[in-house]
Amino acid sequence: MLDSVHLARWLGHFAHDGHDFLIFPSSPHRRVHPLLKELLANKSDSKFRVVGSTRQTGVLLFVMDRLSGNRLASLLLGQVIDRFRPDYLHAVEIQHAGYMCLRTISRKGKGKYRFLVTNYGSDLFWFARFEEHRQRIVQILSLADGYFAECERDVSLARKLGYQGRTFPVAPNAGGFSSEILERPLTSSRDRSTILIKGYHGWVGRAKIALDAIRLLADELEGVEVVVYSANLVTWVKAMQVRLEAKIRIKVFLKNQLTHSQMLELFSKSKVYVGLSLSDGISTSMLEAMAMGAVPVQTSTACCDEWFNETGVKIDELRPETVANGIREAIRLSQLPQVAQENKKTVSQKASIEFVSLATNGFYGGRH
Repeated sequence: MLDSVHLARWLGHFAHDGHDFLIFPSSPHRRVHPLLKELLANKSDSKFRVVGSTRQTGVLLFVMDRLSGNRLASLLLGQVIDRFRPDYLHAVEIQHAGYMCLRTISRKGKGKYRFLVTNYGSDLFWFARFEEHRQRIVQILSLADGYFAECERDVSLARKLGYQGRTFPVAPNAGGFSSEILERPLTSSRDRSTILIKGYHGWVGRAKIALDAIRLLADELEGVEVVVYSANLVTWVKAMQVRLEAKIRIKVFLKNQLTHSQMLELFSKSKVYVGLSLSDGISTSMLEAMAMGAVPVQTSTACCDEWFNETGVKIDELRPETVANGIREAIRLSQLPQVAQENKKTVSQKASIEFVSLATNGFYGGRH
């Protein structure tokens, strides 16, 4: 996905390995992510090229592919494979890239390349419960030579679905945190006055439930500002409703309205971060909250039990009352300095650039 920061950060780990990367779009893209643009400028030891479409033709190709029953893109991918004869074919995400690769392999047979698969957040955990998707996922895993996931949960799911190939060490597939971020001093609890809510509602996101929980806490939030970020329209409407009816200070930022630096600044001023979703892998926002000292309130669908136990709140039931109780507990935890320090230490140990680079060592046959 050429507009994905996850892809850009992943590729950035291999910028100095001397590889030649051919990047085939698996979804429509009106823009290429700025970090990926930097890699495409070829100012590193590795070379990065987009093949199969351009920014101008990306959306058109996607529409034509849908009209052709998702055959066109796989045909083009097959032509790219025939032309360049790659050593590796890597499906970065399953429901778009993986299914496209499966159609290509089913039509042409598996070539001499090694087929690698990256599991994004919901690829197995959510989609494998639907039979049509489950069948295709099983086929993809049966063809894969290497599998990369960011949760032990998903490695276990892949094995249950029949995967028998190599698995790489579990690590965030959005890339690691820089020392610049991890070495920042934490803001003290007394100087934090914000509850931060991830604002997407739809498909699996459940931001409206978080706002219903905030409404229940209205009498307990004196001096606290609620900030909703990456909001879509339905969340913005809900936030305005709660602000008017419950007289709570709520500020809303729409998706892509804030820069990454501005987001980190928000995390550093927040007591509590709330992220609710029916399905996820590692929530990057949750890790950013932990790195910057905000106590996470996170649905357990985000593999959060692999990141915290007593230093955050896991939500197992998506009800406003349950989430409200979770926020209360997180506010209590935010008063304990050791909680923020422990969470930051966890991120430093398991999600630094150095850790992710070590986990991905040898993924494409280099850096042994």
